[in-house]
Amino acid sequence: MTKFEQAVLQVEAGQVKAPEVSTGQGRINYFQYQLAVHHFNLKLMSKGIQSRGIKLKDLKAYYGLKGKTAADCLPQYEAVMEKYQNRSILN
Repeated sequence: MTKFEQAVLQVEAGQVKAPEVSTGQGRINYFQYQLAVHHFNLKLMSKGIQSRGIKLKDLKAYYGLKGKTAADCLPQYEAVMEKYQNRSILN
């Protein structure tokens, strides 16, 4: 189980409280926000653009991604996003 999956389960079980994310249109799910931001950063990394404060090594460890480059990890990451979004719809 990845650290991301553990965090989601802990929040759902009420063991940990997720930070609140507010926008001009109201509050949004923290994990969906996190996935969107990391997806943006990973897409930039796959094009050769580094993001300040975020490293591929950290994303790979948190989401359980395998590969040498960001381009290798991007399809795996998108599968994680889809899995989470489908899970959220069911719950």
